[in-house]
Amino acid sequence: MIIHATGSVPLGILADKWIRKKIIAMGVAVWSIATFFTGLANNFTQLLITRATVGIGEASYAPAATSLIADNFPVEKRARASSVFHLGMFLGGTLGMVLAGVIGTHLGWRACFFIVAIPGLILAFTALQIKERKHEHHITDEVNLTTITHLFKNPAYIMTLASGIMLTFTSSAIISWMTQFFIRFHNYSVDYASLTIGLTVVIAGPLGIYSGGYFSDLLYNKYKKPRSLAMAFAFIAATPLIYITLTTQNEVLMIVTLVIATYLMTWYYGPMVALIQDIVPGTLKATAFAFYLFTVHLIGSTPAPALIGSVSDATNLQTALFLVVISNFLGGVLLLITSRVIKKGNPRAEPA
Repeated sequence: MIIHATGSVPLGILADKWIRKKIIAMGVAVWSIATFFTGLANNFTQLLITRATVGIGEASYAPAATSLIADNFPVEKRARASSVFHLGMFLGGTLGMVLAGVIGTHLGWRACFFIVAIPGLILAFTALQIKERKHEHHITDEVNLTTITHLFKNPAYIMTLASGIMLTFTSSAIISWMTQFFIRFHNYSVDYASLTIGLTVVIAGPLGIYSGGYFSDLLYNKYKKPRSLAMAFAFIAATPLIYITLTTQNEVLMIVTLVIATYLMTWYYGPMVALIQDIVPGTLKATAFAFYLFTVHLIGSTPAPALIGSVSDATNLQTALFLVVISNFLGGVLLLITSRVIKKGNPRAEPA
């Protein structure tokens, strides 16, 4: 995660200076080759190097891809387009976990890495066939230290970063510890807990990702409201549901509130990308998203599992997960403030 977060910044800046489809193709090729060599690792050092290289490849992908999508879809559909993009990543990750269990059981863990590398290399080649409709990002003198510095003088962008830290802390903590919570506090078996959480994510996640894009575009187009308002509503509404999930002894209520909370908390995937592109100059789309990834991963998602674990050791896991209730609510409040900042005036330096 550290390599991925750090690599996102220079590769995001490069995406605003160079041809994005080539960056995507090279990134996918690098992480696919590194994935293949992961299957050949014989010690921890080799495993660490190959996984870090995967992080470098992945760091090149999201900033360039989201910028490319923004240029190929009108602003009115930007959140929905980004949601579909993230839906693909979400379903791919879920499918990967399922296939890894099946392939790993029958062919061994190394085979998982060998097999999954093959479609990656094929897709790296096909990425070169993508057509880029706009070329504003090729104006290299518009992406420099001065223009990047101006990003961090944009109040709406700063508030977006702050809310993103809270939201990624929430999601990372839940992904890392919710299964253990079911095991420790409700006596679930490992298999049953994993299956329950997995089904919750598979059912609620895709619906939430698409709904977030749809409703944020609706607010933006029909009611002229910032996309951040839809995300703020979703996270604030999810907060009491998470609390109920962590405190109820009723198994049905626990599952129902977890499903609805997951649905609401996955609203932000597409709208967050669209929001960033709404409030920054058009020539800095990839750069702004890269700094967003760097910030939220390094400060939000990376330390979350360890912090929850530390508090759990000092108290118990239920108490530790109350931090998620707080971070989720704060993320929603910060998005409300972001909406207010945007409504006070257009912080964007130029049209997107």
